[in-house]
Amino acid sequence: MTTSPRLNPGAAALACALTLLAAPLTASAQYTLLTAKLNGDDQWKIYLTTQVTTDGYQYASGWGWPITYTATLWLPPTSAGTHFKDYWLNIWVQDVGGGGPDLLGEFKLTGQKGCKFDNGTTSLLTQAAKYWHVSAAQPISVGGSPVANFPTPFTTYLPPYVQPMLTPLSLGLNGVPPWGPMPGINAAAEWITDPANTWNMEAWFQAHIRCK
Repeated sequence: MTTSPRLNPGAAALACALTLLAAPLTASAQYTLLTAKLNGDDQWKIYLTTQVTTDGYQYASGWGWPITYTATLWLPPTSAGTHFKDYWLNIWVQDVGGGGPDLLGEFKLTGQKGCKFDNGTTSLLTQAAKYWHVSAAQPISVGGSPVANFPTPFTTYLPPYVQPMLTPLSLGLNGVPPWGPMPGINAAAEWITDPANTWNMEAWFQAHIRCK
């Protein structure tokens, strides 16, 4: 288990703005956006990293599986204004109250060409395929201080990172019970979970982006 220096959600927007200002804003810089549309059962946090063994920069979080969230982040460039060769999308999902740590989503790369997911395209759906990895189910994290007027499990803590190494299990296509259809997500996307389909746990999911 390896962790990296991470920002709490309250500082995320400011840090992102500072990163954009500090980056090489030149005509030759390569600007690529990663847009995530996802449902997580129940609580989730999404990260982007250039190092496979770290969770990376947390840029969005959410709560409640009936809600489809959308989050967009600029792939950070090198000091020369080019893409790094590799980026990893890490998503932490925690079950609360029953069921497994389950994920449904679609992800797209737009802007400067040259970056693709491991399926060879600029679009990726959650599927039980080699393009996704998941960690074994982990015990519920200790958590942090409660947030006023939110459910007790909803805190701003940063969960310990466990590198995903396993192929996820598919629970069925978008629309399968008990969730029903999520109209904001492609119908071909699958609800995925840890391979043991463990309840009352949490897990990390990972997808890889390669750039020229």
